[in-house]
Amino acid sequence: NQDQLIQVFLNLVKNAAEAVADLGTDAEIHLTTAFRPGVRLSVPGKKSRVSLPLEFCVKDNGSGVPEDLLPNLFDPFVTTKQTGSGLGLALVAKIVGDHGGIIECESQPRKTTFRVLMPMYSVAKQHDQSNRDDVPGTSSPASQDAR
Repeated sequence: NQDQLIQVFLNLVKNAAEAVADLGTDAEIHLTTAFRPGVRLSVPGKKSRVSLPLEFCVKDNGSGVPEDLLPNLFDPFVTTKQTGSGLGLALVAKIVGDHGGIIECESQPRKTTFRVLMPMYSVAKQHDQSNRDDVPGTSSPASQDAR
């Protein structure tokens, strides 16, 4: 779903902007993309390694994520913000996972990277799903675009 993927990157960039807000003109946010066709990873719920060749990174030079939060960073209600709900990164991780990808975070002071690894879009897979009118919960691409 295109709208969900847009939401993922809006959330990550918003978090990066908030992380560097107090740095003034020294603030840096870098967005990078890469195609890495050889990347195959073990993903929970999959028996064999999955090809995740699309890499999207959001990097900032903010204060970083506290090391003790990193293992649970994508869990609901985990936040470093005083007024944060802790749902933003949990939602990001769910959307990325629902699209067959994974998200990682590497952080140290002045260098935090959120890396999203995604599979290639498959026209055949989309076609298979659109031909499943008899299965509840599936819809054709036309109805998805109308939302």
